[in-house]
Amino acid sequence: MLDYIYPEEEQRYFTDREHYLGLLALSRSLLAEGTSKHIALSGFRRVGKTVILKEFLRRHLLAGDEGVAVAYLDLPRMALTPEAFATQYIGNTMYWLLERGKGRVEPYFDLAFLLANVGRFENRPLSDYLYAFSQELQKESPGQHLLLEMAFNWPEVWARETGRRMFLILDEFPEILALDNYPQITSIIGLFRAVLQGQSRVCYAVSGSTINLMERIFLRADSPLFVHFQLETVGPFGKDDAYALARERLKLVSSSPAPEVLAEVYRMTRGHPFYIYATTMRLVEMVSLLQKPLTPNTVQEAFVLETLGTTGRIYNLCRYVLEDSLRRARGETMPQAALQVLAREPEGMTLSQIARALQRPTGAIRQVLNWLMEVDLLRQRDDKVYVFRDPILQLWAAYYYSGLTLTGMPHQKVLEQLVAELMEKYQRATSDLGVAKESQIRELLRRFDGQEVDGALFGQAGTMHLPRFDRVMGYRSPDGQVEIDALCDGEERWVVEVKWRGRRAGVRELRRLQSLAALLGARPWFVSRTGFTPAAEEFARQSGMLFSTQAEERQLTAIVG
Repeated sequence: MLDYIYPEEEQRYFTDREHYLGLLALSRSLLAEGTSKHIALSGFRRVGKTVILKEFLRRHLLAGDEGVAVAYLDLPRMALTPEAFATQYIGNTMYWLLERGKGRVEPYFDLAFLLANVGRFENRPLSDYLYAFSQELQKESPGQHLLLEMAFNWPEVWARETGRRMFLILDEFPEILALDNYPQITSIIGLFRAVLQGQSRVCYAVSGSTINLMERIFLRADSPLFVHFQLETVGPFGKDDAYALARERLKLVSSSPAPEVLAEVYRMTRGHPFYIYATTMRLVEMVSLLQKPLTPNTVQEAFVLETLGTTGRIYNLCRYVLEDSLRRARGETMPQAALQVLAREPEGMTLSQIARALQRPTGAIRQVLNWLMEVDLLRQRDDKVYVFRDPILQLWAAYYYSGLTLTGMPHQKVLEQLVAELMEKYQRATSDLGVAKESQIRELLRRFDGQEVDGALFGQAGTMHLPRFDRVMGYRSPDGQVEIDALCDGEERWVVEVKWRGRRAGVRELRRLQSLAALLGARPWFVSRTGFTPAAEEFARQSGMLFSTQAEERQLTAIVG
C-alpha cells in the first residue's frame, strides 16, 4: 500500500522507536476524543524521523480507524510558491482521504483534477470551498495570503463537514519558511498558528532535521508556535536496538553475528541508524566478495571505507550535510576555516583558542561560531567548549579538509594504517564528552552545603535539603565489574549515574542504579541529558529515586554556584 513512499525494505528493518510511535498514537487517540496534542520530532538527518512517521501511518492504515483520517505531506517535494504550495497542500490531503496511499499523488497537484474529484466526497460545502479557492487562484493577482489560509484550513473544513477528524503529518516542516520570501507573506509561521488556533478537529505531527531551527520555532518564547507543540528529539539507537538492527542486516552473511562484532558496529556508528546501515552493508560486501572474516577489525575497515571513500554512503551524507549547512550559513570562507581548525581537535576548543588559531578577533569568530551553531554543524558544551554536533561528521571533516579521500579499494597495508590512525582519533572523541560531564557533576556535588531547593529538580515533591559530602569520587569495584560515576559520603551516602549521550534513560538503567545503591547502602541519583522515558519516570517516582534532566541540572548548578 505504501511501497512508493515507504519501501518494503525499510518496513522490514524498522527497529524499536516504540516510544515515539506511542506518542503519536496517544495524540491520535486524544484527537478522537476532541483534544489536540501536536507533536514535533527533531533530530539529525537520516536518524529515522521520517521512518517513524511512515511506520505510524502504516500501522494506522492497517488498523482501519475510520474516525480519524491520517494524511502525510512530504514538504520538500512540494512547490514553494504560495499558489502552487496551497494547491498541493489541498491536493495531498485529498489524495490521502480518497486514495489512502494507493497509487501516485502527483495527479492531485493539478487544480483541474481536484475540481473533478472533489465531488467524490458527495458534500456540497466541500465542493463550494474548493471552487472558491479555484476562483481566487485564477485571478490575475491572487491573494497569496488568502490562498495559504484556505489551504491550511481545508483539513478542518473537511473534518467539520464529514463529522470526522484529521491527523496531519508534515515532514520537514521548516521548509515552509521559504514562503516568507514573498511580500504578501509576512510570517508563514504566524499564519499557520492563526489557522491552527481556530481548529478543533485537526492535529499535527511535524518533523525537521535542523535541530537549532526546530528549537527556535517551537521552544523560543517569541515564536508564534511557542508551547503549541511538544518537541521531541529523535536520537541514535541505544545499544540493544543498534545490536538488533545490525544483527538483522548482517543475517545476509551470518545467522548469528558474534557479540563483539555487534559491539564494534555500535561503537563505530554511535548508534546512528544510517551509519549502521552503511557500515553493515559494506561489511556484507567485504565478507561476500572479498572473503573477509566477520570480525571487529573488519567492522573498522568497513567504517573507514564508508567514511573516507568517495563512493561511501557515510562520506556522501557528510559531504551533503557540510555543503548544505555552509550554504545556509552567512558566507563560506571563515566558517570553513573554523571547521577546519575544530575538525582536528576531537576534544573541542574554546572561543579564544579558535580565534588564536585563525588569527582573528574573538568578536568576529564568536559570530562565525554562532552561524555554525544555527545550521547545526557545531554546538557549545556547558564548559564553553565548541564541538561538532555529530562526532562522525567531525572525523570525516578532519580527513576531508586534509585532502585524504579514497577513490577505490586501497592496499591492505594502507587500509590498516588508516584504521589505526582513525581509531586513535575516535577513541579520544568518544570518551571526552562523557568524562567532562561526569567531572562537572562531581564538582556540583562537592558544592552541596545544606541548601534548600525545590524537590522538583530531583523529581521529588516539596523542598529538598542538599547534604554536605566529605568525599565525592568515581568508584570502581575491586573486580572491575562495577563502575559508578560518583559515590558520595558525608551527611548522607549517594550513588550517582550520569548519562550524557544517546536516547532517554529507560527503566533497565534505573533498575541497575537502584540495585547498586542497595548494594552500597546509598541513595541513587540519575542524571540524563535527554531525559527519561515515561515508564522510567514512573519507576523512579515509585521507588523514590532521585532523577534530573539537563535543564534541572543547570538550574541546580545556578543555585549552588
